Amino acid sequence: MKTLEMSFKSADTRIKYLRLKYVNETLSAEDVQETMLKMAAAKLFAKGDVALYDQPVAANIVETTKTPFPAAEPVPAA
Repeated sequence: MKTLEMSFKSADTRIKYLRLKYVNETLSAEDVQETMLKMAAAKLFAKGDVALYDQPVAANIVETTKTPFPAAEPVPAA
């Protein structure tokens, strides 16, 4: 599965992450950057007076793979 991970700097200079599943893989870097700038400008997310997604920092595509755990002996019931 691929996830879009966007990182922002909050108004109190902490890094905050926003992860979105089911990302459109045809998006360009410019599209993502423009969207992040719009999100920051909208000031939608705040905790008290602190804007949580104040300044865009970076965006990454994170790929995860699911690997089955090797079969183990069942644990006997006590």
